[in-house]
Amino acid sequence: MPKKPSKRDEFRKKNDNEGTGHPTYIYAKIGNKFKYIGMTHSEITNGVKNIKLDKNPNPEDEKDSYMHPMPQKADAGRFGKKLRGWKLAESDKPKVDAIKSKKKKSDNN
Repeated sequence: MPKKPSKRDEFRKKNDNEGTGHPTYIYAKIGNKFKYIGMTHSEITNGVKNIKLDKNPNPEDEKDSYMHPMPQKADAGRFGKKLRGWKLAESDKPKVDAIKSKKKKSDNN
């Protein structure tokens, strides 16, 4: 029986070769995996246009912030501690919901 996802609303840094030290927005946990959206200061990542946020979720960073356009999944052990004080602006929540509703091609759930 598939595990039911538990909702999350937190930011953590991802620690692996793919996203070393990059913050992520985690919105669900299924078993020992987090479903997340990668974050960056770049308009484009690997040739893909990122989605600009109205407000950087990091209260100590004034730079433009972007989210990757597709959700991802990875082992919870690849993430650091929760980042304190980080939060989404109300105006950015619909953008995040739109990303969350997309299915990754290799994602079966």
